[in-house]
Amino acid sequence: MEFQPEPTLVELIRYNNWANTQIIAVCQRLDAGQLDATAPGTYGSIYDTLGHMIRAEADYIGRITGRRPQPPFRWEDKPSIDDIAAFAEQVAAALLYVVQHVSPTQMVREEEGSRFIEYQARHLFIQVINHGIEHRTNITTILAGLGVATPEVDGWGYLFAHPDRFALREG
Repeated sequence: MEFQPEPTLVELIRYNNWANTQIIAVCQRLDAGQLDATAPGTYGSIYDTLGHMIRAEADYIGRITGRRPQPPFRWEDKPSIDDIAAFAEQVAAALLYVVQHVSPTQMVREEEGSRFIEYQARHLFIQVINHGIEHRTNITTILAGLGVATPEVDGWGYLFAHPDRFALREG
């Protein structure tokens, strides 16, 4: 019997990928000073937060599948936002594929030295959503402080960006 993904879980990953794309589009219009901006209580600069978010998603894929998407650049070389955006598209496609083809109850095993933990893959799917929301919020907080218009990357923004998917009717 072939695994049938939970539609809501797949939709949550689609949402995450869409929200990342919205944030990246704004970041692509920023200058170097804006990309280096930070605010108290956030992860770090906009640039560092964006890179951290995308690297983490690639890492989550690797934890589940054993094959982590690899960027065509070295992070230490401070790739451009456009290069990060292209890698983010690759990661998004891989993440959607994983959630559609891996059972949420598949066990993930991680080892560190002589210690290991095991847990279900759905934990990492939850982590993708939580981690993405947290760091997109960090970025929009910094953007707002800079006076830059922030995209609506919440569930309502997603609904209105995809009215047909949710049978949205307005009257």
